[in-house]
Amino acid sequence: MASRDYSERQERPPYVPTPDSLSYDEGAFKDIEKSLPIEKCTAIPTLQESTPIDDTPDGGLHAWLVLFGAMCIAFTTSGYMSAWGVFQAYYEHSILQDSSPSTIAWIGSIQQSFLYIPTLIFSRLLDMGYFRTMLTSASVVFIVATFLIAQCHVYWQFLLCQGLLTGVAAGVFSGPVIAILSQWFRKRRGLALGLYAAGASLGGTVLPITAKALIPTIGFPWTIRVIALIIMFGLALGNLTIKQRRSSSLVKGSLFDFSPMRSHAFLVYCFAAFFVYLGYYSFTTYVAALAINIGVSTSFSFYLVSICNACSGVSRITSGLTADRTGAMNLMIPFITLSVVVYCVWPFARAEVSLVIISVLYGVSIGPFASLFSSPVLDLGEKDQLGRRIGILMSMVGIAMLVGAPITGAVDKSRGPIAMGLYAGSMMLFGAILMMIVRHMKVKSKPSYWSKI
Repeated sequence: MASRDYSERQERPPYVPTPDSLSYDEGAFKDIEKSLPIEKCTAIPTLQESTPIDDTPDGGLHAWLVLFGAMCIAFTTSGYMSAWGVFQAYYEHSILQDSSPSTIAWIGSIQQSFLYIPTLIFSRLLDMGYFRTMLTSASVVFIVATFLIAQCHVYWQFLLCQGLLTGVAAGVFSGPVIAILSQWFRKRRGLALGLYAAGASLGGTVLPITAKALIPTIGFPWTIRVIALIIMFGLALGNLTIKQRRSSSLVKGSLFDFSPMRSHAFLVYCFAAFFVYLGYYSFTTYVAALAINIGVSTSFSFYLVSICNACSGVSRITSGLTADRTGAMNLMIPFITLSVVVYCVWPFARAEVSLVIISVLYGVSIGPFASLFSSPVLDLGEKDQLGRRIGILMSMVGIAMLVGAPITGAVDKSRGPIAMGLYAGSMMLFGAILMMIVRHMKVKSKPSYWSKI
């Protein structure tokens, strides 16, 4: 039709194209539009009026393989970092015994904070289409740095290899992997994030047990090599199974892009997560030390952390299943409030039984936030800004992780455990209030969808 002479078409009655005809030849439509009266042209549908279709799989072989790969990555990165307590105790009494415990603790603090701080950059690179390059490079750096720990002898070597290198390499995975999961799961996103977080809990259970069992038998260097081989196997599975969807948007532009922060709801939610994380790790960091101070045996006090982590792992999976029906934020807010109650009661627990109950309650209450805190932010903006939003959120959370526990420890040292519990609880309560504000903002603007946020 587009090739016919214009004068011939003037002799024929005006033809109004249907939407189906637009998909064949857009140029023909433009020529026909010129031949019609203006009042008829205004009624012709345009290509820009088509509504985008959500093609998220929410299942299928490829989607479940991606989730399996994400769990393997969480097992070998976040799970490995959860084993830091074993290395802290070993370094204090052997290789780094000349260094103070607080100095040694900076290795683990830097490692865990860099799990999130650099995601601002790496998630932006995801948006620009460099996920595969980042995944492979970070895997190599993480594995090599872990093997090098076996050769370390002085403090700065451990700080470089185990603190900085493994932390930055793990930061390549955390934000982008969550964004990749959101490309494959929408209606089942809560389940996907819950299983992803459970992979980290599983690694945090298996790797410490492995380290405790092997160090007395084969020594520290070979224990590190065994752990490095486990990490290499897990990251290999992750590299083979996780991938970015072809239909996902790739956005070119500057490396640092803070345009998502123009959204008031997104900005408030970032601050909500920041304040929750200021108190998040205080319990697991100091529950064993405070138990020893009130007369609980050392061997039993360390089980409190394991009890808390185990209950948190179960809670992460169940919260993922529940959030798909109730909404992530509807689940997180009441459970964060329960964590606030635990912090207020915790300093008054003086017996082993009461400490066990407190540990169980805190593990259950913190599980939903640990697995779902990134879920609402995936819908607080355009789809092509996923990586940028995740990066900004994770970077703010990483800063909170770096300073949260030390601030709480300073409060305990100067004002005592009751003030410490009130401080940590108040930070989390303020974060929950900010989440309620975000929920109100989004439900008011789009009640049909956000009533289940």
